[in-house]
Order: sequence, then C-alpha cells, then structure tokens
Amino acid sequence: MIAATTVVGIDVSRDWLDGFCLSGLQRFRLANSPEGHEELISMICQMSAPVHVAFEATGGQEWILWTALVEAGMEARQLPPA
Repeated sequence: MIAATTVVGIDVSRDWLDGFCLSGLQRFRLANSPEGHEELISMICQMSAPVHVAFEATGGQEWILWTALVEAGMEARQLPPA
C-alpha cells in the first residue's frame, strides 16, 4: 500500500508566499516574513498525512523560509523555476 502524502507547493517572492496544498486543494497567501513562516508551519503541522514542501529557487528570497521549515523538522525541497 502506498502511504498518503500531502504536497505543498509555494511560489516565493520578496513579499509573499503563494501556495497550494494538493491534497486539500487549498490555496493560501502568507507574508514572506517570520510571522508568515510561523503561520505556514502551524498550518502544515495540522495536516494529517506526511507533508512534503516544495518551492522554487528565487535568487535568495527562499532561504529564510527554507531554514525555518528545516528547523521545524519539515521536509522541504528547492526546485528549479523552469
């Protein structure tokens, strides 16, 4: 049996984290700030299935978010924008 997995894709910009949660078909927009990162982590922690977070490389805009996700024990991957 294949375990259920939730995938969260995030478009990272200087000011915003625009995301989509595949399993729940949920869209979200959070500030790309420490408060927005905390809100995202809290949202992910409430998801029942194992969660994989992916975001595109954005010239450094993603590094602080990536660090916050890893420090929270979440699996996060950087993907090429193409």
